[in-house]
Amino acid sequence: MMLEALAAGLVAVALLYLVLQPLVVPGAVVAAPWEPPEAEETTRGRALLALKEIEFDRATGKLSDEDYHALQERYERAAIANLAGCQRCGHALADADRFCGACGARR
Repeated sequence: MMLEALAAGLVAVALLYLVLQPLVVPGAVVAAPWEPPEAEETTRGRALLALKEIEFDRATGKLSDEDYHALQERYERAAIANLAGCQRCGHALADADRFCGACGARR
């Protein structure tokens, strides 16, 4: 009889622990899933958007031809310099890199 009461008490304590554990012991923090940055957030994306903007400004007459060509050359150089970077995050990559050091994307 005493053994049965002891076993029932142990089961009750175990069940009580399982029920109260989420309230007493803080759970593990779940990290948010990784999402790739928007195109506007990368240097490559910003350079390409700037090229589109100056083409639009030229088409609407807001930029002269001289200003357009100067800005186009500047932003094309920036876009070409970033083409060697990561397609996902825009981080610069060395020639020997197979993976991006910032986001882990494969080259």
